[in-house]
Amino acid sequence: QWYIDNPKHLDIVAQRAEPFLYFILEEIEKRNLPTELALLPVIESAFNPTAYSPSDASGLWQLTLPTANAFKVKTNWWYDGRRDVRASTIAALDLLEYLYVKMGKNWNYAIAAYNSGEGRVLNAIKRNKNNGKETNFWMLKLPKETAHYVPQLMALADIIKHSNELGINLPAIENKPQIEVVNIESQLDLNLA
Repeated sequence: QWYIDNPKHLDIVAQRAEPFLYFILEEIEKRNLPTELALLPVIESAFNPTAYSPSDASGLWQLTLPTANAFKVKTNWWYDGRRDVRASTIAALDLLEYLYVKMGKNWNYAIAAYNSGEGRVLNAIKRNKNNGKETNFWMLKLPKETAHYVPQLMALADIIKHSNELGINLPAIENKPQIEVVNIESQLDLNLA
């Protein structure tokens, strides 16, 4: 409902997504992953590649330093690969593939684990099993943010799919590459560039 009531937010996010969406969808399709995963940066960062959270997550995909390191995203004093759309997208999709397998090929679990960590989701599943309760995502006791995370992604996908019926006018995003890797063979401050 919040997205429906705030169409301007979706308009801003769509404008921010435009340079990156083709690349992200191309990577998702190469891996045969659900295309809805391309919407995670809407929830994570509103498609702001320089977004930074109080929990030290950064970039479009809001990767933390430990996660970035685990998935071979380079970070140092000069360069934070979490803010590099190409590097962070590859790492985020690697992480999502890993979580999907780790979570028994269940996308709801994997997406929840992307938000709060695999241990928290696995413990919630185990707790329900031990108590004779159902273990589907909807029955797990998870932090409030995580419990809302999966439905938020589903709602966003549904809103985009039915935007015309809902009276939401989303800007068209061209289906062509808009970013390219350029090797300048030296360091350069992005603000200067």
